[in-house]
Amino acid sequence: MKGDVVFMEFPMTYSKEDLKTKWEENVKKIKELLDEGKDVAFITIGDPMIYSTYIYILKGIEDYEVETIPGITSYSAAASRLNIPIAEGNETFAVISSGDVTEISKALDMFDNVVLMKISRRYEEIVNLLKEKSFKGYLVIKCGHKEEKISYDLDRYIGKKIDYLSLIITKKVK
Repeated sequence: MKGDVVFMEFPMTYSKEDLKTKWEENVKKIKELLDEGKDVAFITIGDPMIYSTYIYILKGIEDYEVETIPGITSYSAAASRLNIPIAEGNETFAVISSGDVTEISKALDMFDNVVLMKISRRYEEIVNLLKEKSFKGYLVIKCGHKEEKISYDLDRYIGKKIDYLSLIITKKVK
C-alpha cells in the first residue's frame, strides 16, 4: 500500500528558539495525521536515538503509541567507510558532541578512541587539540551521501567550511 509523503523542514541552526518553534510545528502536523487515523513513519538519517531531531519529535507525541526502529549510527557507518575499528580489544571509546573543547580534552585524556560529532563550528580548535594530545583523526563529511568526503589529513580542511554532517574518529597514537 502506497501512502502520502509529507516533507518537513528542520532548520540547521543553533537557535534553540527557532528549533523549538519548528519542532512544535512539525509535531502538530504529525498529531493531525495520527488523529485522522493514519499510520505515520518518521524517517531520519543515522540512529534515531543519538543526536537526532527524532528525539524532539518523539517527546511531542508521547501520548501516542510509537515504535522506534534503530538505525545505523553515523559513526559506525563512517568507521565502515574508513575500514577502521572504532575500538578493539580492551580499548575504550567515547562519543561526544564537540561543542566544548574543554570536554573534548577531558575525553581525549580518558579514552583510547573518541568519536567527535558536530565538529563544524570548532574544527580548527579540535584539530590542534588532537595534535597536542597525540591523536590521529579521520574526517568523514556527509557519510553515505553523494557528496561524501573522506580525509586522512585533517589539516587539509583547516580554514574551510566544514559541513554540519561531519565527524572525526580519533585514535590515540601509540
